[in-house]
Amino acid sequence: MTNKLDKEALPDFSGKTISMMLIDESHSHDLSNPYFEYQGGRLFIVGIIPQGATESDWSGNQIGGVAWDRVREYVLFENLETYIEGVKKSNTVQGDET
Repeated sequence: MTNKLDKEALPDFSGKTISMMLIDESHSHDLSNPYFEYQGGRLFIVGIIPQGATESDWSGNQIGGVAWDRVREYVLFENLETYIEGVKKSNTVQGDET
């Protein structure tokens, strides 16, 4: 299922951090230094879950993946630092200045 044409058509998010909203979910899924790979014939975006990306932080700095066909929208940050700045701004607006 993977061929050279498929890989060339995919965006290169190397070094970036992506925050994705999935179909039928209300919270984001965030990955740092993401890349695409096929698993079981299905395309996934895989990367490192940023520290602090979840409320309990149980998955921080672990490898995570999301089926690309489940992504309904995403925000692409230039790097992990700009993602962290964005999270801080979001928390301040929501009244949670942690």
